Amino acid sequence: MSESASESGEPVRGRHRLRLTLACVLLALACVLTPVAVTAAWADDEVGDTDRFVATMAPLSSNPAVQAEVADRVAEGAVQAVDVAGLSDALRQALGLDPNNGSGPVSGSIQSLLSGVAEQAAHAFVTTDAFGVVWRDALRLAHASALSALEGKDDGAVSSSGGEVVLDLGPMVDRVRQSLAGQGLSIATNIPSTDRRFVLLHRDGLRKGQDAFRLLNTAGTWLPIVVVLLFVVGVCVAPRRRRVIMWAALGTLLALLLLAIALAVARRYYLDELPPQISRDAGAAIFDALVRFLRQTTRTLAVVAAAIAVAAFLVGPARPAPTIRRVLAVGPDAAGGTLARTGLGTGSVGRFVAERRGPIYAAVGLLGGIWLAWWNHPTVSSVLLVVLVVLAVLAVLEVVAAAGTGRPVEAGR
Repeated sequence: MSESASESGEPVRGRHRLRLTLACVLLALACVLTPVAVTAAWADDEVGDTDRFVATMAPLSSNPAVQAEVADRVAEGAVQAVDVAGLSDALRQALGLDPNNGSGPVSGSIQSLLSGVAEQAAHAFVTTDAFGVVWRDALRLAHASALSALEGKDDGAVSSSGGEVVLDLGPMVDRVRQSLAGQGLSIATNIPSTDRRFVLLHRDGLRKGQDAFRLLNTAGTWLPIVVVLLFVVGVCVAPRRRRVIMWAALGTLLALLLLAIALAVARRYYLDELPPQISRDAGAAIFDALVRFLRQTTRTLAVVAAAIAVAAFLVGPARPAPTIRRVLAVGPDAAGGTLARTGLGTGSVGRFVAERRGPIYAAVGLLGGIWLAWWNHPTVSSVLLVVLVVLAVLAVLEVVAAAGTGRPVEAGR
């Protein structure tokens, strides 16, 4: 009899180990792919979508560092576009003097005057609402150029081998020229149209990122789905699902923390590689705005993973989970008991909840997860809101269960 039980138990243990091994492999792969999936979704949703890119970068028009950088470039472009030497010679001829090809104090005075007035006008312009409109239009054009560069195409604005994504400051120079002319500075009308540019993203190795961008852009839609399926299948085949869920959540949390560290390292590398003429503060503002959604998603998923890990631990038998559950159930159990004693018991409904509390509470958690997944670009605040709502619903269910049984629910666990 014992030999028969031993022989029948061996295949069961073998299947148990096989299922556990398969679950570990699937969940480990899902954890490793999570940062890649998040980055791919960001590339597809943020970098690959012009409207969202413009909406993300448009607030930079009110950033002081970016305003100062753009104003300096616009003023510089406006002054360099003027033929100061020609104006100086024309003025000398009007005074009966011989031209000197722009050399001498007259040329220097015109240069200084024009530079000072242009800087004043440019800095005044970047603080107006009109600058925000021009900035958005320039961003839209720059995004098309960036996509062309990342796709290895040449569109005249950005070369696939150039390594720079730029904003055309020509319209802004035109606005400054109009402003100067409106102030009575007639020589400003001599400022010609210019293609002065402001480097939005400086990438000496842009070609190296083209293959990676294509891969991430392609995987942005299906890779997150694959990761979710890996988690679901891994949990379903696992023999001890609660423990597997807890470790999978912790593994995901660790992977997301590594992604956050990688973003911090990338930011420092990007700032260190900026050319000297680019303001470090402006470069930091641009980088932070570009990866804002990626950082936000990373933090949000990290909070979700931490919440799942804590929940999986609290429903288990390991210490101090039972003690914590009893402490958390004191209030709802007392409220339910009071309702039962005053004749407001929940009867069969409460007993049904108490007997099937595990599946019911799991369903509440699943509905909370569906609600969060339905959220358009959830944040840490939205995750905390969902968690609080789920906890409130669970507390109400605890009260209903206690009011139906007339005794603490924990005693029946």
